[in-house]
Amino acid sequence: MQQLKIEVIKKVILILILLTTLTNVSYASFPVTENLQTEIVAENIEMFSYGNRQSVWGILSFIFAVVGGLFYFTPYGLSGWMLAILAIVFGAIGFKDKPNGLAIAGFIVGVLVVIMPIIIWVFLLA
Repeated sequence: MQQLKIEVIKKVILILILLTTLTNVSYASFPVTENLQTEIVAENIEMFSYGNRQSVWGILSFIFAVVGGLFYFTPYGLSGWMLAILAIVFGAIGFKDKPNGLAIAGFIVGVLVVIMPIIIWVFLLA
């Protein structure tokens, strides 16, 4: 019974190898004499404008600042601090894009989240 299964598996593998080989060998094994003529058409393509859309850096800055602030109150406080640092960096990058409202907000909230442990630490030691 075991020997019969092995023989069937060998035959199936042989058929798969043959089919793969035949498709690779027989593909375009005859001369193709087709003349293709291509025509290049030049068009005036205008870039689509999204209007007054926030920059991706400002959005990232604000999201990282908010999530970092929320993480600060969990056992993963250090992760929140690192996200706030990223929010400050992304906010600084986002200052160059207009409108930059979310970049400014993310930068300010990120700075507050970074200095919040220092302020709490000073008040607890006082």
